[in-house]
Amino acid sequence: MRALTRLTIVVLAVLLSAASVTLRAYDRELPRVSHYGSDFAGVGFVLDRSSELPKIKFDGAEEILVLRWQPAAGGDRLLVRDDGEVVLRVSGLGGLTLFTARNRRGIPMAPDRPARPLVSTAPAIGVVRDIAGQIMVRLRAETGKEIIFEANWFSVSGDGGARAILFDAIRNAGTALFNTVRTGRGRAGVIAYLRRVRFVQARSPGVFLQGDMLIINFSAEHGLAGRPSSFAIERQLRQIFR
Repeated sequence: MRALTRLTIVVLAVLLSAASVTLRAYDRELPRVSHYGSDFAGVGFVLDRSSELPKIKFDGAEEILVLRWQPAAGGDRLLVRDDGEVVLRVSGLGGLTLFTARNRRGIPMAPDRPARPLVSTAPAIGVVRDIAGQIMVRLRAETGKEIIFEANWFSVSGDGGARAILFDAIRNAGTALFNTVRTGRGRAGVIAYLRRVRFVQARSPGVFLQGDMLIINFSAEHGLAGRPSSFAIERQLRQIFR
């Protein structure tokens, strides 16, 4: 009888311990939208998990990155950019680790203040065209040649969703091109082969070179996931001009 009692106590202790772990994991569930900071590095960002595809925006940056879930060992999950790079690792107990080009070992991050959901803006078509023009001027200053940005401006002028995604696609392309021309091979390739950048409304986002024209597909139907990130565009440019 005493043995049975001791066994019952042991079983109850195991069950209570498991329940405690479960409750701690629940308590550490990441907030849906929050700003994150680090005690180990001067980096911060807003992570928005309020929709199926999480979004992240780093402090001081304009670009909102759309991330995709991937399973990892030990019950962890990865959040990956559209160029295939791992940005975040979420542990089974809710811990968050950031990976950057400068820190491949990872930086522990924690929510430190509330934040608003990350959304795109839909500027007037004149503003969208102005941004394209400003990037063209800067590229001419960087390379000494004219690289024309083209789009069917009229077709998106009355569609706020399409304008927002095109606006982001243009800015992302500008970031990618500036980063590319500041490297030796990239600069030589852009100067020798690139004449135009055309933004095309399509079913899904994409980047490819056709002759002397870089084509960037964007899709308003996919929301923020409907335009390539600057990282995806830059990766494609480096592969083309390597």
